[in-house]
Amino acid sequence: MRIAMDIAGQPAMQSVISGPFVAPASGSDEDLMDFARRSSQTLFHPTSTCAIGSVVDSRLRVLGVEGLRVVDASVMPSVPRGNTNAPTIMIAERAAGLIHEDKLAASGVVTA
Repeated sequence: MRIAMDIAGQPAMQSVISGPFVAPASGSDEDLMDFARRSSQTLFHPTSTCAIGSVVDSRLRVLGVEGLRVVDASVMPSVPRGNTNAPTIMIAERAAGLIHEDKLAASGVVTA
């Protein structure tokens, strides 16, 4: 934040700044942290809140809860560096296959 504030305060920036910008009350650590807490938000999709191994098993079933699966970006064990759309689609595709396998097994159909 200090670097961004320094850049925004440079004379060369004055011609492109159309009005006041929101900034911390001062450059103190306390004011910077207060500003960050009040003003920041995530730009990326939250993930990894139900990570495989800690909340769900490898078949995406919630540990200790019968009949419940988590099939979204929250099962990712860590936040990916890129967009979460494609990995989430793959998780859903895999979950569909797992659910299908479980239904076949419950009906007595043997799969290879």
